[in-house]
Amino acid sequence: MPIDRALTLRNAEKLIRQGKLDAGIAEYVRIVEDSPGDWNAKNTLGDLYARAGQTEKAIEQFTEIADNLSEEGSSAKAGAIFKKILKLKPDHERALLQVAEILANQKLYADARTHLNTLIELRKGRGDTRGALHAKVRLGSLDPEDYDARLEAARARVEMGDKAGALRDLKEIAAELAADK
Repeated sequence: MPIDRALTLRNAEKLIRQGKLDAGIAEYVRIVEDSPGDWNAKNTLGDLYARAGQTEKAIEQFTEIADNLSEEGSSAKAGAIFKKILKLKPDHERALLQVAEILANQKLYADARTHLNTLIELRKGRGDTRGALHAKVRLGSLDPEDYDARLEAARARVEMGDKAGALRDLKEIAAELAADK
């Protein structure tokens, strides 16, 4: 049975103003369940979960929103939501990778590089050598003019056993450098 959305929203806001955060969250859950495509309500629910210290539930809401925004082609908005996730959990690998991808697509290479370097360090720190190498390969593909990063990516490919990929990368770099002369 559909809810009276306006009444439920008023009730939720009233409960939140009264400091009854859990009750306000329950009302927003009802709203989201009634209208699962309402990204504004989901975003508010995520913010409420964050205020209540329920980080994982907040991240769950924000991830769903960001994924849907990405699918709809709203990558800048998706990036903003993924950044909200990183404020809650700076070591959230998927958000780091998604923000880096979005920034790279916007040609904001320095910012993308920062997020990928954070991801590399996180993966190294937990002993995920292969994951760190994959992130280095991605780092090397960000900026076509960053030859140092591209060479490092080729080295990472060799470490992963992808000698053919490394050779392809090195030939491409050599051809570009030869063409510049």
